[in-house]
Amino acid sequence: LEPRASAMLDDYVIDVAWSPDATALAVIGGEGRVLRVGCGAPQLAARRLAVQVVGEHMMGGLAVAWQPKGNAFATSGHDNAVVIWDGTTGERRLRLAPAMAWTSHLAYSADGTRLAVATGRVVSLWSADGTLQHRFAALGGAISALAWDPAGRDLCAATNGGLFAERIETAGISARAYKWPASCLTVAYSPNGRVLASGTQDGTAHFWHLGSGKDSQMRGYPGKVNLTSWSANSRYLATNAGNQIVLWDFSGRGPEGSKPLQLSGHTDLVECLAFHPTAPYLISAGRDWRLTLWLPGKAEQALDAHLTDSEASTLRWSPDGRYVAVGERKGKLTVFELVQLA
Repeated sequence: LEPRASAMLDDYVIDVAWSPDATALAVIGGEGRVLRVGCGAPQLAARRLAVQVVGEHMMGGLAVAWQPKGNAFATSGHDNAVVIWDGTTGERRLRLAPAMAWTSHLAYSADGTRLAVATGRVVSLWSADGTLQHRFAALGGAISALAWDPAGRDLCAATNGGLFAERIETAGISARAYKWPASCLTVAYSPNGRVLASGTQDGTAHFWHLGSGKDSQMRGYPGKVNLTSWSANSRYLATNAGNQIVLWDFSGRGPEGSKPLQLSGHTDLVECLAFHPTAPYLISAGRDWRLTLWLPGKAEQALDAHLTDSEASTLRWSPDGRYVAVGERKGKLTVFELVQLA
């Protein structure tokens, strides 16, 4: 990992989202600032990101998502609003009011035509032009995560009591529940669409085989599992376990009855995990201010590591997998390039 450009944003970086062409980032800050950050070739050559403050959510920001195959991004905050911004100019296009509550999660469908919005216990579905398409029945608890399946038909929410998926088709919408007697904190579809996984509050990694409906869980974690990330080939599911990374191998008969891979390189809690979108690389960050690059299944030791200026709050691979954006709690944003040595 080679650092290419950075900027101080003077705000806790809640999350970032890449533009489809990897030339810009949308950023939401803890104090509510919305930024468009240029990170194309000119900015990387100058080693300085181009920061543009485009707006603000009063009382703080919560979520950001960039429209796939499009030129818009969405943000939400404590002001109960969802705002759609122009990805080139940063101008505000639309302001939506899904409910009189915070919108904590945003997720665009893979084709960019629908935006899913999680507000409290309710998920609503909006078209790209801001039309409300559907409001789903309230779930049993607050929604902790939201994700579309790879095909873009199933929208799944994690909450207390399991995962709840809505299949969205021309003929209508049908629901399916994947129940578990604990709070599910994450939702992650394998890229091949065969397995649905979740990390839970009670210290397990739970997953469902979608073809058969069979479910299983992996125990032994020292605390809650709030990070789950699939490798691009659907072989590995990475999870956090204190200051370690635990990976379950879904090749062959799957992980049942097998020992997981364990990666040790952090000295404090792992708080960010992300597999590369096409290659077998995994990146992690923790409270030890360490950013680490791994190659699971090929190398037990880290390939590279960097010390950041403060604890990382988010990390996101660019769609092409060439870069990774790292946001920090003290406001620094850095773009690293993945350099594959011969």
